Amino acid sequence: MALAKVDRLDLLFKQFSRILTPPAVHDEVVVAGQLLGFPDAALLKRCYDERAIEIVAPGLSSLPVPLPLGRGEEESIRLAIEHGADWLLIDDRDARQGALKVFQVAGCATQIKGTLGVVVSACQAGLLSRSEAKKIIQELGQRSDIWISPELCHRVIDLLDRSL
Repeated sequence: MALAKVDRLDLLFKQFSRILTPPAVHDEVVVAGQLLGFPDAALLKRCYDERAIEIVAPGLSSLPVPLPLGRGEEESIRLAIEHGADWLLIDDRDARQGALKVFQVAGCATQIKGTLGVVVSACQAGLLSRSEAKKIIQELGQRSDIWISPELCHRVIDLLDRSL
């Protein structure tokens, strides 16, 4: 959702061959987003309509470890376990920590990455210049409709400056 808000969904499609989301995520980012008039919802709807992003309902009825998560986060974690996903893309800090516990209990090797990690990976893969990556991260940190901490964005930019 955050990458759609800054019109950089291309970074997902260049790094991941298949993107699955559960129905709850589709409902949140497309259905609710369109009702609220968010422009990124229309962009995401096109991606779903073109099957660039697939809606797949998880078959698992519950997590192996109960967690106080939103429906979208829980369905995403269940879907990752069921499909043996390489990556779970999720930004919410509590959901990320919960997913790590669940993956450990489930014996799942899925790794977790957030929006900022997608941008940094794109830079490391040569899909973006460092200055482009920093610009995207700055925009993500400045938007009030994206819930990524500006402080975290500053720390990631500092890491980009020091490591690349």
